[in-house]
Amino acid sequence: SSIQVGRGSRSVSALWSMAKVKECVCVHIGQAGCQVGFRCWELFTTEHGIQPDGTRTNDPFDGIPDDGAYQGFFHDTGTGQHVPRSIFVDTEPSVIDDIRISSMGNMFHPDSMLAFKKDARNNYFEGRRMAAELRISDAVMDRVRLAMDLCSNAQGFFVFHSFGGGTGSGVGVKILDDLRDLFPKKSIIQPVIYPSKSYSSTIVEPYNCIFATHESRETVDLSLMMDNEAAYNVCKKNLQLKNPHFKDVNRLLAQCISGCTGPLRYETELNATLDEIRCNLVPVKGFRYPIMCLAPVRHRERKSHEKFKTAEVVAELFDEKNLLCDCKGLDGNRYLAAVVMMRGEGRGDGPPDPEDAGGPTSTMGMSGTFKPISANAVMSAINSLRHVEKGSHKRPIKFVPWMEGSGVKIGIVKAHPVVPPNFIMAKPERQGVMLGNNTAVRQLFARQYIRYLRLMYHKAYIWQFMEASGEEDLFLEARESVRDIMDMYEDLMKQSVDAENEAQEQPPLREVKLFGASQRERERAR
Repeated sequence: SSIQVGRGSRSVSALWSMAKVKECVCVHIGQAGCQVGFRCWELFTTEHGIQPDGTRTNDPFDGIPDDGAYQGFFHDTGTGQHVPRSIFVDTEPSVIDDIRISSMGNMFHPDSMLAFKKDARNNYFEGRRMAAELRISDAVMDRVRLAMDLCSNAQGFFVFHSFGGGTGSGVGVKILDDLRDLFPKKSIIQPVIYPSKSYSSTIVEPYNCIFATHESRETVDLSLMMDNEAAYNVCKKNLQLKNPHFKDVNRLLAQCISGCTGPLRYETELNATLDEIRCNLVPVKGFRYPIMCLAPVRHRERKSHEKFKTAEVVAELFDEKNLLCDCKGLDGNRYLAAVVMMRGEGRGDGPPDPEDAGGPTSTMGMSGTFKPISANAVMSAINSLRHVEKGSHKRPIKFVPWMEGSGVKIGIVKAHPVVPPNFIMAKPERQGVMLGNNTAVRQLFARQYIRYLRLMYHKAYIWQFMEASGEEDLFLEARESVRDIMDMYEDLMKQSVDAENEAQEQPPLREVKLFGASQRERERAR
């Protein structure tokens, strides 16, 4: 059936698909934000069958019917051109020029590629000053307004940047402030590249990092914590790359971002929108720094030797070896909450199914239907990790005591995992991404906080920041703000341990019949 709309007509199903689409605008800031963002769009186009010139075939990609949800990240011009809902900005032109001359350069809107001719000099205050004096933030906001005008049901923003450089920290914080002022009710998700322990590109990274962490504390709804060192280690150990290139690291991070945004771009069996992810992950506003994990990650030559079922994928998601941020000792810390998003085919997880034989009703057989991963299988795997039998070599994952039996949000995407053909990673049958709000994230802040104190104690490089219109008071405010974040997670950890010890020491309550019992016995029972 169809209904008349203006001069044309659209089917009811098409209008229903448009109503379900929730658009997201991506803003990529600085060298790291632009390079990671470019690899994300490279993966998104591959997943949805969009060609480098922006055109797309009408055939279902990978054999799965398309409900049009991908238009939340791509704007259809009506002429067959699909334009990413993205803005790229950098203070120096080299990275933007590389994107323009790439095979996908014609797909992006030319006016959304903003490059300037003066570098921020790895200085947070210099980047903040340039954002105001060169009107960088105003130019970005103009493009954001135009992108939002093309949305009918905008859900929020993804802002990609790093905290170590001057552009990512200084310009990024200014843009985040303007986004919050203009769109106070929209979600702002911040995939952030946090400085690493060993892989440091500049000496003044701790200054930029602490300033950006402090200034963005009240403006961002969710910060997805990643760092290059952890991604390098995953590439070396899991992908067997002796010397990983930035392209490999960025493509690995793009796989993780793709898993997070999968419920927004595909039909879902169990939904996980931006608001649902934020609502489930952030119990208190200050605890909004989840760590990220992707599984499975294997070299393509090892694909035939391993076949990951849902339980095995979930087990790897909670293994600290696969984390994309450098946090240690997860088994000694506590989860406040976790969001697990799975995609792929659920065939083979349970007992043999007659449909698995490839008959007339086979999942990917003649009927072309798709059998998603079972949410019960995911929850069962998580419960088995939380309640490990005594004597096992495995250590249980621990949540805060008041989250016993809950604390996990599951999202199921009805789509196959996709890997670009020029990436060495194997394409798995099932893939998962975990966002975990864990107290171990305080290690990232503590590492930069200590480096910050060492530089600040000797007043090293402070004169450069003061020359760039820096405020001396901000050095102290930022220090106390980051210290407060660490103390919050530390206090929560202590409260959890104290509550667990009290629960172990407290004897079980004696069963008392309330009817006919004395008043003292009734009070004890209560």
